[in-house]
Parts: sequence; C-alpha cells; structure tokens
Amino acid sequence: MKYTRLLALLAAIFLLLALFSACAQNGEDPDDGQAGTSNTDDNGNSEDKDTSSDDPIETEKAPLEWLGTYHNDYTNDEIVEFETYKQLFDLVTNTYNIDYVYTCVYSEAYLNTLNGMIAGGTLPDCFNTREILSDQQILQLIDQGKVASLDDVLEYSDGSAKSYYNDEDALLYLKAYATIDDGNWYYVPLPNTTGSSLNFSTEKYDTRADGQIHGAYSVCVRQDWLDKLGIAMPTTADEFYQAIKTFQDEDVNGNGSADERYIGLLGSDFQTSGIGQWFGLPYTDFIEDPSTGEIEVSALLDGYAEFCTYMNTLYNNNLVYVEGTHPWGNGTTIATNVVSSIGMMPGNLQYWDCGDTEGYYMPTPIIQAVEGVEPRLLIQESQAFFVGFSFSSQCNYQAAGSFMDFLCCEDVFMLFKYGVEGVAWDYDESGTFIQYVINDEDELHSKGPAGTYWLTNTLYPINGAHHGNLWAPIKNVYDNAQDALDAGEPYAQDNRTLETWRESNKAAGKPVTDTSIAGSEQMLYYVLENQNYRPTAYYSYTTMATSEEADIIAMYETDLKTFLRELTTSIITGATSVDAIDEQVQIAYDSLGLQEYINVMQKRVNRYLETMGRDTVEIVE
Repeated sequence: MKYTRLLALLAAIFLLLALFSACAQNGEDPDDGQAGTSNTDDNGNSEDKDTSSDDPIETEKAPLEWLGTYHNDYTNDEIVEFETYKQLFDLVTNTYNIDYVYTCVYSEAYLNTLNGMIAGGTLPDCFNTREILSDQQILQLIDQGKVASLDDVLEYSDGSAKSYYNDEDALLYLKAYATIDDGNWYYVPLPNTTGSSLNFSTEKYDTRADGQIHGAYSVCVRQDWLDKLGIAMPTTADEFYQAIKTFQDEDVNGNGSADERYIGLLGSDFQTSGIGQWFGLPYTDFIEDPSTGEIEVSALLDGYAEFCTYMNTLYNNNLVYVEGTHPWGNGTTIATNVVSSIGMMPGNLQYWDCGDTEGYYMPTPIIQAVEGVEPRLLIQESQAFFVGFSFSSQCNYQAAGSFMDFLCCEDVFMLFKYGVEGVAWDYDESGTFIQYVINDEDELHSKGPAGTYWLTNTLYPINGAHHGNLWAPIKNVYDNAQDALDAGEPYAQDNRTLETWRESNKAAGKPVTDTSIAGSEQMLYYVLENQNYRPTAYYSYTTMATSEEADIIAMYETDLKTFLRELTTSIITGATSVDAIDEQVQIAYDSLGLQEYINVMQKRVNRYLETMGRDTVEIVE
C-alpha cells in the first residue's frame, strides 16, 4: 500500500512505469499494458484453468491507482488506523478484487500535478477532471484517446453500476450531465443526492427532478423583530416594504443607526434572488427552467421592470445592502445584527448566528408581486453533483469496472455517510434505523461517518451526500406537501421528530418555544396553500461545451454577463431609467452576442434533456 510520495519522485516513477508498460504492449487495445499476466486476458478477466483441485481458483487482483488529495485534518498515517478506512480498504481489495493504490497531493497543487502528468504522458488510472481541468482540456484528452469512455468501462461492471447509470430512477441524471456532443461520457460526476425528496411540480409545471424536502427557498425575515414591534408576517410586497421600513424607523436592533436592511446582493450575479422570485424571475441569469429546460435571462422576462422599480424604492430608502455575494456567503454580515431579511433556505437560516441570542428568521409566504406574473419558488433539487473523475484509457478496464461497482455499493455508502455498523448506527429488532451517540472523540473520528471525518475526495473519489437516492436508510419520497407533513417532515428525513428537533435546539441555546416549528416545515405549509407558483432551479445541468461552443463562450461571456449585471444594478440605484430596458437589451443582442450565448447554453442543456428522454428546446437562429 502506498500512502504519500514526494512530488519530485512522482513523475519519475510514473515515467518508469510508462516505459515498462510500453515494452509489454502488443497492440492498440487500451488495456494491453495490463496483459500478459498468467491468469488474465487482455482486459484483466480471469481465464479458465485446467485444474484437478477442488480449491477455489484465486484470481489475480486487477491494478488501479487513484490520484486524490490530502485531508486537511489528518495525515494518511492517522487515517489508516481508522476503522472506516480499514473496512473500505478491505471492500475494495478483497470484495472487489482490486490491487488498489492511491497517491495524494494537496488540493492547491492538484491541477499543476495533473497537468504535469498529462504533459509527461504519465496519467494515473483514475483522476479528477471536470471542475479541475477546463472543458477544453478534457476534450483534448478525449480527442487524443487518453481517457476512457464510461460505457466501455461499465462493460466490466458486475451489473450493478452499469444498471444504475442506465436507470432513469437512479443515476442516469449523472450520465446525462456528463454526456458530450458525440453521445458518450468520459467522466463520472460525484453525486450529492438526498434519499428523501418532494415533488414540487404543479399541475402546470412538471419539474425534471424532485426537490429536497427542506430545499424550498424564501425571503426570510427576522421573526423576533416582527414580534417585538407587533407586525404580522408580510404576505405582499407592500407589506414587506412597510415591515422592513418600520424595523429601521424604530431602530429595532437598538444600536442607534439606521442599518436594518435587506441583503439584496446588488452588483452580484445573484441580485435577482430572493425578492426577484416574487416578480417571476430566476435567481440568476442563464440557468435553465427545471420544467421546460429553457435558458432564462431576467431582463427578457415579464416582471423584470417591476422588480427593478421595487428594488429602486428599497434602495432610495436605504433599505437594501449594496454589498453581497452568493446568498450563502453573507454569514459575517448576518452576525452583526443588522440584516432584516435575506433570500435563503429557511430551515438552514432559521437559527444562524444573527448577533442576538434571541434572534431568528422565518420565511415569508410565496408572494406574487405582479398581477399576471407567476411567482417563482426556488428549489434546491435532490439530485446534484460535484467534481467529476475519469479513467485513463490505459487503465485496467476490469479494475475500473469493479471500482465503479465498489463506489456504488451500499456498504460504501453506509460507511461514508454513517460510519461503522453496530457502533455508529444499527437497525433495531423492528428494522428501524437508529444512530448512536459516540462520546469519545477518537472513536467518533475512527468509527463515525467517514465523509465527516476524513473521506472527501481523498483516498477515493467520494464526497457530498453520495448515492443517497440508492441507499439512504431513510428514503421518503413524497408526491405533495400534504403527504410530507402527514409523515412528520421535514424532521423524519433526519431521523427526528418535531419534539426532538425542539429539544436539540433548546440544548444548543436557540430561542425555541413549545410552539416553534422549523422554517422548512413552514415552507411546506406555504407550498400546500399556494400552488400558483412556477418552480425555478438552484442547480444548472449544463453539459460540457464543445470546442465551437467554448469559442463563443470565450468571445461573449464576460462582457455579456457584466453588461446585464450592471444594467440591473444601475436601474436599481437610479443611474439608468427603467424606460431604457428595451434599448439596453437590444444592445446586448446586437453587440454582445446575447442570442448566440443563449443558444450555446441551450445546446448544452439540450444534451442533458435528450439523454434523460425529455423534450429538448428549439434553438432560435
């Protein structure tokens, strides 16, 4: 087993291996470098042997090396003593019969290390690609025949991984996301998939995937400030304006400054998030509608002018922060006890540190701000993805196929997500899944969930929620909000009840009463009460760009996005008249490649839609 290597020696070792491999090759089969062993064929399969012994035939382990990253908290020498490490390594080597080797580099050096290997022709068998290399670099590797087609790899699966990635109810969405214009896929997106989910479709809009039960976003307001001033939860845009203006007029945070404001993320790509959904807008530009698959741009939609006008009113009355980034990146500002409201996932924001031990946020209802324009409900879907990994075309395909089976198996998921059976979790006599509290810190790190304590794209390509839709022991899928509420959601998805949720938050010093509910439960009531919404997506399923598409993106993207972002900001701040929208949009069409850019993004999404068997969107010429 190899743990760490000096980078200075790494390239030299690989070069020597490449030379020895080249001497053994006798053709152009991608696995010829692994051929010539006594008991395997050219792709690592066991050959029949004539034997008179009744003993089982031991097949030689198929070799595979993974290039991963170091974990920030532990050395590899410490990790190998963890029980989760031992069980995972036993699975990959003995159950899946892989001679498994890994090399770790620091994440900051990963790209340079990988580029050096590419240049030297010494690629490891398995390595990160998408989100590490550019799309163009990956396409070059594909064109040069250096990375394996995943369909070819899955021919060596035991049948499990191969079926999952071809089953629309399991992992086909990952294959669809990775499909390029030749119809093949060459990297595996690491999944972030929840077990429990809710169908947020309406009678009018059929979404592409279920959403996280706790994943419906809203503009959230300081509930303790509403209570302090005797103000009801706003149900209209006008009531919201009056509420946050009263917060400031009354100096509700008591610091003597008129600083209670809504975080509007002005000047960022996400300035249409939050309040923008009341006006029928997506939360950012060039993201596809999850029902139709159509790429959307706020400035082209009904409700945009009204949104800019409303936000201008907030801005002129000092009720909106100019500063801001992605909605989740404002924790520091929130902690200063000045944020009256922000668009956020309610269950997560509810008890964030807001600078007041008695302070907390609750969501507004789904507000329709413009007559005839459906409000949006921003949904974080239950199927997402992270960095993708690829196999070298020179790897042993039997090892690669078995490795895919290993990554997709239930035992790996449970070790990653929950830890060691019988210590961190178990099933009781009735078959109910239970989790144990481990008080000893060393035992917790060794036997608790590997994904929490050491395994995040380190010694195996695994991170996020992994294959929750395959193996989560608590897997509740609901057709509607009422079914979810009847089943005790959003608590049941976390193996909890409302009572245990209150108890744990009380124990943590949160402002919880006997009538408190989670913000995500309140959102389920809002969804149940108001079906007049249009789902909008938090994630984008845009596939890799082709070379031609990448050229168009490089030509237009930066200037176009800057122009549209600054247009919205300048109208909100009063520098540009709302009456100039049509003229400015025409400039984007005429001079900044707006239609060409939309078409490129639409083609990328269409590849996903086509693989998933959904209708594609017509490209406007």
